[in-house]
Amino acid sequence: MAANSSPFKIILGSSSVARRKILAEMGYDFAIMTADIDEKSIRKEIPEELVVALAEAKAAAILPRIPTGDYINAVEPTLLITADQV
Repeated sequence: MAANSSPFKIILGSSSVARRKILAEMGYDFAIMTADIDEKSIRKEIPEELVVALAEAKAAAILPRIPTGDYINAVEPTLLITADQV
């Protein structure tokens, strides 16, 4: 499958220019949705746990805003990508 022919809609849950550039350079069409969360309020001692907690918080904030339509009928499959780095 070619990189730009995705069987699902892609949503980048990030305002990161670098992440946007990576997906664009790979040839994917995608939408951008950002999470309005207070990242500074999420703290973990272990960096790996922190990035996972931040990514999960972003996804939890964005998911309710993604239209689901009538799930019984053909709804466009969607991939939500959230991430963070430390």
